[in-house]
Amino acid sequence: MSTKIQGAIAALSALALLTACTPSSDDPDATRDGANKTAEAAEDPVFRVGAISSEDAESASESTSTSQPSDDATSTAEPSQSTDAATAMPGAGDFGEVTESGDEIDLEAGQRIGISVENADLSDISVTEEAHPRIAHDPGTFFDASGTALEPDEDAKAGSSTPSSTESEPTDNAEAVSAPDDSAAWISTYGLVADSEYTVKVTATTADGDEVDLDATITVDASDGAPMSVRTTLADDQTVGVAAPIMLNFGSTVSEEFRDDVERRLSVKVTDEDGEEREVEGSWGWLYDDPQSRLHFRPKEFWPAHSKVSVDVPLKDVPTGENSVGQNDLTLDFEIGRKQVVKADVKTHRMTVTRDGKTVMDFPASLGAPKSPSYNGTHVVMSKAADYTMTSEQWDYETDVQWAVRIHNNGEFIHAAPWSAGVQGSQNVSHGCVNLTTARAKEYYDSAIFGDPVEITGSQVSLSTNDSDISDWVYSWDEWKKLSALD
Repeated sequence: MSTKIQGAIAALSALALLTACTPSSDDPDATRDGANKTAEAAEDPVFRVGAISSEDAESASESTSTSQPSDDATSTAEPSQSTDAATAMPGAGDFGEVTESGDEIDLEAGQRIGISVENADLSDISVTEEAHPRIAHDPGTFFDASGTALEPDEDAKAGSSTPSSTESEPTDNAEAVSAPDDSAAWISTYGLVADSEYTVKVTATTADGDEVDLDATITVDASDGAPMSVRTTLADDQTVGVAAPIMLNFGSTVSEEFRDDVERRLSVKVTDEDGEEREVEGSWGWLYDDPQSRLHFRPKEFWPAHSKVSVDVPLKDVPTGENSVGQNDLTLDFEIGRKQVVKADVKTHRMTVTRDGKTVMDFPASLGAPKSPSYNGTHVVMSKAADYTMTSEQWDYETDVQWAVRIHNNGEFIHAAPWSAGVQGSQNVSHGCVNLTTARAKEYYDSAIFGDPVEITGSQVSLSTNDSDISDWVYSWDEWKKLSALD
């Protein structure tokens, strides 16, 4: 946790102690009366709401429940350090000025919300933004008076860091986040969205068990940052294969320091044909910029067949860089069709197709010759064309083919190759493609849809994660998860 924030939180306790103990006059009676009045006043909770930079917020959240206060924080809390304690109180850059119900606070887009309380413990917090209702309520991180991050209560209600709801209408009652015991401060998980107004509701409990509420409004001005679009290659109501990733393409580069905030706003919901929710483990992954940023979602295993997938991308006005914000929100509803898997074996010279577990095709084939091999690994059907002209600068050819199904950006297709029909099933003579007879290629072509997996085995070379629009399944699951901007 940064010394700045840790000292700020500890100083909250120090100020309360100083206020209760410092005389206000030289008259003994006045001192006694003044001290009593000050002590009584100190019993009222004092709230502060302000801005925390993303850098400081991330640093603060790294503190653990077993960490100890720093020497600086401890010395700041000592009464003898009264001047330093007062100067160390957080200003606009930390927990802001004293805030009362009805106050309106102006903050900047991309900053985190910081809330602190003196003379009480935080009980619960809710932060809602009516213009962006699909963005989940913020779970945030709670801290005790020493600046140590607290583990949330198991039964605490909190918004998910990967929202599961695509609700498009605001709710009347915000879902409150319950604070762990001894909570003195809270920092939001999400950065503030430009051109927005947030409603903050806080409840604190005094030592006597009295509850005190704070209702405040945070206003965020419109950003003068450049708008950055986000789009997807899939279409609403499209039916895709079980290996189809969700692909988001940005109009420019999303800065690395903003990627976690972008990613945690996204949601993916999977249901069966009857609308019952299915639990599917998956993760977003930031692929290399090409040159714009690309963000894909893939499940750990292939999608369950015959499912419906709803994707919510509420990124309008969400900061994507120091000088850019999301241009648009995006929603997507598509379907997972039957589970059709192609397996092509370099050594056996055969291509089989299974559909929902049953073999529906088993064809002799010719794959890549030793000098131009096919690549091991899970390919994905990307597109198809009844007539296609194949060209290669490397091998110096231009050939018209029929029933061409593209399975990778490296030039690999499954297509009709009547010229190799005599050796299909016995030799590999292609330039990396899977060759079939015209009739067999047509039968397969008619069955193929975007997102079908094509698994090639038996070669001496394998796919890499570079130079492909869809390399998602080349990564192991552990490798894929590391592409996420979230821990």
